[in-house]
Amino acid sequence: MIKLLFFLLVLPLVSIAQYSGSASVTRGLATTTTSNLYSCTGGRIAAVGTITATDNSVWTVPSVVNYTNASFPFASNLYNDCDGATYANSVAAIAALNGSDIVTIDAGGEVITAYVFADNYFEMYINGIPVGKDNVPFTTFNSSIVRFRVNRPFTIAMLLVDWEERLGVGGETNGGFNYHCGDGGMVAVFKDTSNNIIAKTGSDWKAQTFYTSPIKDLTCPSENGTARLSSACSTTDSNAGTTYYGLHWARPSNWTSASFDDASWPTASTYTNATIGVDNKPAYTNFTNIFDDVANDAQFIWSKNVILDNEVIVRKTVGSLSVSDNDIFNNKVSIYPNPAKTEFHLSIDKSINGINKIQIFNVLGEKVFETKTISETINFGPIPSGTYFVKICSNQIQITKKLIVE
Repeated sequence: MIKLLFFLLVLPLVSIAQYSGSASVTRGLATTTTSNLYSCTGGRIAAVGTITATDNSVWTVPSVVNYTNASFPFASNLYNDCDGATYANSVAAIAALNGSDIVTIDAGGEVITAYVFADNYFEMYINGIPVGKDNVPFTTFNSSIVRFRVNRPFTIAMLLVDWEERLGVGGETNGGFNYHCGDGGMVAVFKDTSNNIIAKTGSDWKAQTFYTSPIKDLTCPSENGTARLSSACSTTDSNAGTTYYGLHWARPSNWTSASFDDASWPTASTYTNATIGVDNKPAYTNFTNIFDDVANDAQFIWSKNVILDNEVIVRKTVGSLSVSDNDIFNNKVSIYPNPAKTEFHLSIDKSINGINKIQIFNVLGEKVFETKTISETINFGPIPSGTYFVKICSNQIQITKKLIVE
């Protein structure tokens, strides 16, 4: 009996000593500190807890989030049956917005619209500024619209969280098991005011892991450079997970900013719709024309392990609009008079060919005029006085000019 007791006491220490990675290691269930962040009929409990690691550091699981932070704006609903926002398409969802949702980063920038489906939760920053967080931390599955005004280039940084019901050991109830390893996954499409896709999720993003669980055997995880790998670890469901481990890494303090250097981070891994399991979720299937655009398909992304990695940060810098952003090209196009009333004159240097479309947008990013008939005088008719943005487009360039209408 004494030998058995000694064995049970030293087993955790022996097992933890086998771990050779850079993470802080926790074992067992966390202490619940918030019983539920959000209630929805048919949804799961989104609790938050804390757990102490073997190095005495204290970790919040599944993640430190801004869900209750009133200064961090919620995203708008693309589809959210918890709120009754069961839009059949993106046109209806956008039509429900009045412009107050747009977060201004650069006053003279263009309005970018992001469409996001996240399993389960996301927070989005643009150049370090919070622009939208998920309305539903766990389930039911929803999708979101985030709109912001910004100049290019700009940097997208997103916190992604796969929630858990068994806090600290990454488990949830599924298929008759209390410790099922759920998966994550996020897909997003970013469009400009002309409805052109300017960015979409794929392998050109960066993705880093900050919480992995459940780990049943501390000899299975490994690291390769900055990659935190757990593909050799078991994902088998069970009903006995109270002694499982968690691996935790601290987030860099400036991970949201455009200046943060993510060059050494692993590239995002991509996953199919079938792997993530979205083909029966209307929050996704109602909008496949956006997420699965035939000519410009977005892919689900996550870190290297979409099942065991529960807290992931992804980043992407969206480059300049086009070569037309250069002063060389902008200076070769002018509009006058400015201010104008119902028309302006267009002056284009002969070195710029193939102008095929002129559009005018208001400060909310709404298109108020478009013509494909290009002439020296553009009559846009009576529109309310105010500040507008004129976009002069060809297949190769896109130039934006500010226009004041009296």
